[in-house]
Parts: sequence; C-alpha cells; structure tokens
Amino acid sequence: MEKIFKLCKESIDKRLNEVFDKEICKYKNNSFIVDSLKELKRLSQNGKRVRGFLIKLGQLLKGVDDDSYLDLAVAIEIFQTAVLIHDDIIDNADMRRGMETITYKYPDHLGISKAICIGDLGFFLAYRLINETNLNATTKIEVLKIFTDTIYNTVLGEITDVELPYKTKDYHKTIKEDIIYDIYVNKTAWYTIIGPLLMGGATIDITEKEKNQLIEIGTNLGIAFQIKDDLLGIFSDQTTLGKTINDIKEGKQTIIYKYAIDKASEFDLRFINKYYGNPLIDEINTKKVINIFIKLGAKENAENLLKECINKSINLLKQSSFVYQEKLIEFTNYLLERKC
Repeated sequence: MEKIFKLCKESIDKRLNEVFDKEICKYKNNSFIVDSLKELKRLSQNGKRVRGFLIKLGQLLKGVDDDSYLDLAVAIEIFQTAVLIHDDIIDNADMRRGMETITYKYPDHLGISKAICIGDLGFFLAYRLINETNLNATTKIEVLKIFTDTIYNTVLGEITDVELPYKTKDYHKTIKEDIIYDIYVNKTAWYTIIGPLLMGGATIDITEKEKNQLIEIGTNLGIAFQIKDDLLGIFSDQTTLGKTINDIKEGKQTIIYKYAIDKASEFDLRFINKYYGNPLIDEINTKKVINIFIKLGAKENAENLLKECINKSINLLKQSSFVYQEKLIEFTNYLLERKC
C-alpha cells in the first residue's frame, strides 16, 4: 500500500497546485483575491492526503485503478484545509501543518475575517471542482449528495465539540459517552473516512448494500482515527504534529478525559478540574495531568478501544464482497501505528 499511497499523494499534490495556480492566474488583476488564494494554497501544503487516498481506495474496492478519482480527491483535500482554517479560529491556534495560521499571521480582526473568507472560499472551490468533473449526471448528483452529507455531519459534530468544553465540570461528570461518540462519528468518521470512501464508491456504482457496508466500516475506522488523534493530542510532543496547543490546554472532551474523571478520586478530580482546559497550564502540571490519566488507565482504555474498532473494521471487510480488501486492511494498520 505504501507505494500506491505515495504515488497517489504525489498525483494529488501536483493536481492541487495546478488548480490553485489556475485560480491565481484567473484573478491576477485583483491582489486581494490572489493573496487569499495563495493563503489557501499555502495551508493546503503538507497534508497527509489520507482523505484523497480513501477516494481512490473506494474505487479500488471494486477493482477500478485509474485517475478518475483525482479531482474528487483534490476537492476533498481543499475542503479539509477549509475546515482546518475555520477550526484554527475556534482553537485560536498559532500553527497548522507546521505553518503559521491565518489568524496568527494577520493582526487582530483582519486575521479572523480573512480566515472566515478563505475557509469559505475553500468550501465552494471544492464544490465547483466536483461540478466540473466529467462524471455523468447521475453519478455527479450522487457524489455531490455524499459530499453535502459529509459537510453537514462535520458541522454537527463541530457544534457539539465546540460547546462541550464550556459546560460545567459537574456536567462533564454526568455526560454519557454517547455524546462524545456523536462527535467522533459526525466530525471525524464522516469527513475523514465515510465520505471519501462513499465518494470513490459512487463513481463505480456500488450497490446500496455495499454503501451500507462502507458506512459501517468507515464508522469504526473513523472512531479509531479519532481515538488515535486523542492519544496523540495528549501523550505526544505537539511540535511533531505541527501544532502549538494540546488537548489538555484546550479542554478537549474525549473518551480519555471522560474515562479519567469517571475513575478519579476526589483529590485527582480536583487537580484535573483545575488544570484540564486551562490555557495557562505549564509544562510541569501538564505532565502531572498526563501521569494521572495513565495511572487511572485512561490511556490503556483508549488504546484497547482503538484496537477493537480496527478489528471490527477488518472483520467487516473480510465479510464483504469487496476486492482489494487488503489495501484497506493495510490502511487500518496505518491508523493504528501512525505517529502524527
């Protein structure tokens, strides 16, 4: 899979630059638009291209191996960048993919305004790319429907993810894991796994049964992907992720945090409540929070849940009629082992 993934990434990167350069040339007489397009292009660099690759995998599952996926892959990658630009406003982040965010690069309200506009620009450029593909009318409608569902579900997940940290600590203690899994399925699984797989599958006319199989497989893979992100967001060096804020500072509501506060003693809970979600937390107390999470078994529990989701996805794949199953199985192992 590594060879296919590398070639796919190179093709997506090349086509992505062609799309941006064409747009920049088209508006060369308007420096404001050109500047925004260049920012969108800049922040689209250094992406792992997982979502674009999954569109290709969606086709490979039925034995189709050509370049017909490419503009759809570029569209989903531009959408990914647009989401991250808006996410950086929410997180007040300084870095993304190892680069300055727009809100950090430009001063005060201008940075926020530009980030909103550039994110929106990315959304609609992605839509236009899909509309301009050579897909037949029926297939194009289906792909656009999937893409729209993907965006809609992503926003639903983001709404919950944004508001949850602002609830009282008592609320967090009583919240059910279902709410956290709603975020995982809507915000991560749909836009990271399900949407791309279905978009690729739609171009080769998968059946309704196969579509449902992909949704179930993608849901488990998406949950696994987010759990892995959660583990990296707390227990890894954030500079290796190209970020300047970790999940502890942000007060991210994850199954790791939920498990910890459910198992914590009153003493540990007071410490967690004091520092988890505190943007001024220092390195010493960050390490103390991490050690409490490890001591309570929150890290081990998340790792076990990750493996369960991966194994369930693999079993579902093996029960399906898809060809090239091993490619997606290899991808699941990538999810398990990735470091960033």
